[in-house]
Amino acid sequence: MKRLIAFVCVILAVPSTYLASTSISGSVELDEYTFDKVISKFAASVVKFDVAFPYGDKHDAFVALAKESKDIDDLLFAEVGVKDYGDRDNEALALKYGASKENFPNVKLFLKGKSEPIAFDDTKGFTTESLRRFIRDKSEIYLSLPGCIKDLDLLAIKFKDSDVENRKHILKEAENVLEKLKSKDSGTGKIYITLMKKVLEKGDDFIGSEVARVKKILDDKISDKKRHELNVRLNILQSFTFNNKTVKEEL
Repeated sequence: MKRLIAFVCVILAVPSTYLASTSISGSVELDEYTFDKVISKFAASVVKFDVAFPYGDKHDAFVALAKESKDIDDLLFAEVGVKDYGDRDNEALALKYGASKENFPNVKLFLKGKSEPIAFDDTKGFTTESLRRFIRDKSEIYLSLPGCIKDLDLLAIKFKDSDVENRKHILKEAENVLEKLKSKDSGTGKIYITLMKKVLEKGDDFIGSEVARVKKILDDKISDKKRHELNVRLNILQSFTFNNKTVKEEL
């Protein structure tokens, strides 16, 4: 009898363990009944159509970004588990948006007010960073890119839409932030200061020309270290062109 009771306890524990693992993933599970109701509530929703019990590097990359973005109120990460057996749960919903077992996992970005979602192109990789860049490029949701410093990113965004006098004050704010940075981040922080000074000196066109210059160098054969440095610089430059209504309101 004791062995039977122990066995039953183990079986009963499995669902709760599974629920716990999904509840801390940063994403929510949707089905054909809840999909439209939930998606419509958010400015942007990143939905992964996948097998009912997903696993692997791509799923891990999705979950990692979902966890990282859990405090962004306007952004939802959701998963639709599709079954190709039994009642074939959510299969029709997936097919509606061009997702099937032939192309799982399939990620779509739904923007409030837009009738059609934007498809994530994973031909160049399905990673946390490629997902992050996709969301940031296609929506007005701020996500920090690799190598960037959030406080200075926010000032760069504010700097972009300010007049000359306000830009001078923002530069001072950025210099104050730089002074408080740990030594390992100070080199990156100085890039923001340099870019702000260059814009004040040469005008807004400097950012576009600098982006073009960096991309041209990246096309050449360079060391891995230099490539990493230039990619960080390129990510910082994007903060000076980023259009994010939510960030502006917070500032």
